[in-house]
Amino acid sequence: MRARHVRHSSSSRQPFAIKIAPHRALHTMPSMSTVTIKDVARVARVNPATVSKALRGLPGKVSQETRERIEQVARELGYRHNAVAATLRTRRSDLIGVIVPDLGNPLFGPLVQGLERQLREGGWMSVVVQPPEDPSSRRAVITTLAARQVAGLIISSAESDDPMLGAAAEMGIPLVLVNRGLNERRFSCVVNDDRESVMLVLDHLRALGHTRIAHLAGPMSSSTGRGRRQAFEALMSKIPGAQGTVVDASAFTREAGFAAMQSLLARRRARRATAVFAANDLIAVGALDALRQAGLRVPEDISVVGHNDMPLVDMIAPPLTTVRIPLARMSDHAAALLREHLADPSLPPTQRVLTPTLVVRASTAPPLE
Repeated sequence: MRARHVRHSSSSRQPFAIKIAPHRALHTMPSMSTVTIKDVARVARVNPATVSKALRGLPGKVSQETRERIEQVARELGYRHNAVAATLRTRRSDLIGVIVPDLGNPLFGPLVQGLERQLREGGWMSVVVQPPEDPSSRRAVITTLAARQVAGLIISSAESDDPMLGAAAEMGIPLVLVNRGLNERRFSCVVNDDRESVMLVLDHLRALGHTRIAHLAGPMSSSTGRGRRQAFEALMSKIPGAQGTVVDASAFTREAGFAAMQSLLARRRARRATAVFAANDLIAVGALDALRQAGLRVPEDISVVGHNDMPLVDMIAPPLTTVRIPLARMSDHAAALLREHLADPSLPPTQRVLTPTLVVRASTAPPLE
């Protein structure tokens, strides 16, 4: 897998050792109950602002050697961060809002786990929120999080013209979009290469002999639904003799996939599609339900491909051929980008596009015709 991005940063780790003289420890160290940032700064021989940045894990501002010296001094002195006092002083807490569209979608479990781990290692606490579907209520999610003085936001549920994005921009809250927002130029984002996804699927199906391929598209209000549909239509138009059909699913859900597949089956065409590519795995699972209800066999009568490789799709019947997006790398990049923006709010937006892979399982086969 590879990531394409506009800028990057790196740091080198160098070993070091520090030692606090016993007489200094006896006469100048405060008791653990009263240790402050100033005490840590005095012993580590840096200024208090440097201590604050180092202990919050902000990148690019403190050298690795100085950071490790400060962390060791803080441990030896028994320093404990006072989050309440810091929030009152800076108007920002150590909380990061993580907003996902559907907590019931198995895709987001690994993504949130990765984000939470990366943020926690940097000294931040995650608050996970599922926003309402009603656009008029979505702005309130941001204002509520802002009232709790979140330091930043990671959003994986942004729709076109989403009120949450406008609210975050107005309030100046650092924000990173993940798995959404390739065309949203105001904010940094980490996304999957959806055109590459569609190309992988079509190359696989064509290699099996399929030329009549349908796409169960995700909602056009989402960048992923829109991007995969546009890529499907563009790439299918370049295949000589190929017949592409698109049916819109109303949501990225199993129920919407069932309804979209039923709609496709109800179309009166002389020759039905021999393969179906669903915009995500839940839509694909719903399509399998509808095909089973219609008495059609997968993959003997029709092949089905999903997208995302969410947990357990290798255990359904038949195991689902799907596009795997690099969730672990996605969460790593998103957390790293947010930390960069927290350290320097003046940084310009950055796009990081991650490359997917195709996982071939038993739901695809050559067409019978």
